[in-house]
Amino acid sequence: MSSALRWGLRMVAFPFYYALEVVKANLVLAKDLLTPGSAIDAGFIEIPLRARTDLEITTIANMITLTPGTVTVAVRREPATLWVHGMYVGDPDSFREGIYAMEARMIGFLRRDPEPGPVPPRVDRHPAPPPDLEPVPEHPGPEERA
Repeated sequence: MSSALRWGLRMVAFPFYYALEVVKANLVLAKDLLTPGSAIDAGFIEIPLRARTDLEITTIANMITLTPGTVTVAVRREPATLWVHGMYVGDPDSFREGIYAMEARMIGFLRRDPEPGPVPPRVDRHPAPPPDLEPVPEHPGPEERA
């Protein structure tokens, strides 16, 4: 099968894939709303992307935002990174895997070469402070200033 035909098939299949993802997310939200208690485990996740172009970054950011229960809250171009708020994060690594699966499908839709490349390494931007770091003193209250 030629690469153009495979790309054409991916282009036809992609809207159905994304529609299914939106329906699944709606069902999760509906179940949470209609049953007692709440399964919400919200969080913000930093997601380095394999997307290379502005179109790819914008498309994946919009796909995430249009999927119920998730919203893209910030975007960086270089290196391509999204910050996503999810209502059902639970395990951050599995949440990222879901975003990477969506990104891989989107890349297969937009590029003739469907291989998105390796998942970028996660950067820990907020490591724990060193153990010998002195705590910052609290600001004095109004009664202590006089």
